[in-house]
Amino acid sequence: MRGIERYARLYGPWSFHLFPGDLAQQLSEVKTWDATGIIARIETPEIAEAVLESRLPLVALDLYEEQKSMYGPFRDTPEVFVNSPAVGHLAAEYLMNLHLEHFAFVGEISDVLWSREREKGFQEKLRRSGFTCRRYTPSHPSVEWREEIHDLGAWLQELPKPVGIFAGMDVRGRQVLAACQEYGIRVPNDAAVLGVDNDPLLCRMCTPPMSSIVLDSENGGYQAAAILDDLMKGKTRYRKKFLINPLRVAARESTQRSDIDDDMVADAVRFIRMNSMIALSVQEVVNQTSVSRRVLEVRFRKALDRTILSEINRARVERVKQLLANTDMKVSEIAEACEFGTDGYLCRFFLRETGMTIGEYRRQNLKRPGTA
Repeated sequence: MRGIERYARLYGPWSFHLFPGDLAQQLSEVKTWDATGIIARIETPEIAEAVLESRLPLVALDLYEEQKSMYGPFRDTPEVFVNSPAVGHLAAEYLMNLHLEHFAFVGEISDVLWSREREKGFQEKLRRSGFTCRRYTPSHPSVEWREEIHDLGAWLQELPKPVGIFAGMDVRGRQVLAACQEYGIRVPNDAAVLGVDNDPLLCRMCTPPMSSIVLDSENGGYQAAAILDDLMKGKTRYRKKFLINPLRVAARESTQRSDIDDDMVADAVRFIRMNSMIALSVQEVVNQTSVSRRVLEVRFRKALDRTILSEINRARVERVKQLLANTDMKVSEIAEACEFGTDGYLCRFFLRETGMTIGEYRRQNLKRPGTA
């Protein structure tokens, strides 16, 4: 949508009507506001019928296999779609770079074309490097999640560990993480989970936050608008296609596997980092384990050459740095959000741990609007 809006701002003006609900039902409204073109994902026969009946210039998004086949209703329709084999290739490269030897794929539940192509690209890349890939197959394409979580959880438990799991989209990745949590599979140590689309809100609200492949979607929207503009002006009659390519992986905790050999210490460090927004005590960390504080301290020093408190402070500093570099929050707001009590205490803590003032760090690292 950002790409479409950017094109319209440059070459418009355009007037938009968005359909957040039942597209098939709402398309009848186009006759009342002089619509001149449609950009749409054709997800159901009802939507297909409504779009065709409108007789308006159309750019479709990620058509299904039968829709664009030789005898399909949208065989001549311009289309913008994701380069799904390339997405699968990138997923395999990323997970192999985590030094994993076992891999699995969890696709869209209805096994649609783009999901199969992502799986195929994933498997091909793995096969060239001498690896195989296990595949999750749901018991029924319309099974409800409260039932499927048990099938998925049982399948996840049977996988050899550690395993890299590629989920065909972020929503599916969230479900994989939920099943891992339900069945006691540690992420990322037992299973590193990677999604697609990089929906920031969805990915960050997962437990743990989910890594995801970033697609060139804004450029795809821009190109969809450009193609539609040509159609509306009668400048083209032949079918145009535009591929949305994967750009990179937005890495988060779900794939950030630890190099720590001691599993208990690795789990404790993960707990510390997941709770870096609060004033966590050493005893609260110890309570997450089955050993005494003294034993855990000894294992921390052996594995990391630092104390539990040092690791807590390191995690808190990193969280403060993220807020300083990526937000315009005031120091007092950061102090409150991270439970430092006062901004004065936060400033002294930051100087002690980093050797620089908060103001110096922010001036050097603040990401301005429009920067990467």
